[in-house]
Amino acid sequence: MKHYVEGKVIIITGASSGFGEAAAYMLNEMGAKLVLTGRTLKTLNAVGKKLSPKTWIAVQADATVTKDWSKVVKQTVKAFGRIDVLVCNHGCGIKIANVESMTDDDFQKVLDTNLTSIMKGARAVIPEMRKSGFGHIINVSSGCAHFAWPSWAVYTAAKAGMVGYTRCLHKEMEVWGGKATCFIPGAARTNFCANAKIDDSWMTGYPTAEDFARTLVHCIDVPENCVIDEVSIWGTKQVKDMLTAY
Repeated sequence: MKHYVEGKVIIITGASSGFGEAAAYMLNEMGAKLVLTGRTLKTLNAVGKKLSPKTWIAVQADATVTKDWSKVVKQTVKAFGRIDVLVCNHGCGIKIANVESMTDDDFQKVLDTNLTSIMKGARAVIPEMRKSGFGHIINVSSGCAHFAWPSWAVYTAAKAGMVGYTRCLHKEMEVWGGKATCFIPGAARTNFCANAKIDDSWMTGYPTAEDFARTLVHCIDVPENCVIDEVSIWGTKQVKDMLTAY
């Protein structure tokens, strides 16, 4: 079966763990050239060592920092000559708590990490994509975008905002041949809960990062004249136990 990602130059943020790491292994097997980005070079290189030689580079970068996006673009073009796909996989709960307990700084960090940073990413890569008349941006949102749980309001605001943002971004990009997709995963057994300092004992039996990354990769592995505008994936246990109409 043909893989449409073969030969494509793909930047993955948050590539050292979770969906980003799992997708990197799959995309590498399918013949992609990868730029792994994240805040810790050591962990990025650990992922890269499991990939085929000369098909990847690691770039230490903080997605919330504008100058780091410029560095990612510059090093990608230097190594591979172009940018075909950007997967904005980074994100973090920062603080999962009731609104009244959060500070102005908490609000800003959640929005900067989970929403503003992906806008900076698009702004950085689109000029290079436009040169070739093709480019694809995949933004990783969250099931929170469509469902409501207490203590998740601020994080949900960022992830729901990402959905609307991605739709508008696609309309901007399609003018010159680009496209944008929003990947919306439910809860999976990644390091999200540990980083957000919340209990994850309830996640027994939930999907792994690899389980969901298959669908993330499929968002990329489509013909250039096709786009998956938005796709959600859930663990069946979460659907049964946690999803309600409100």
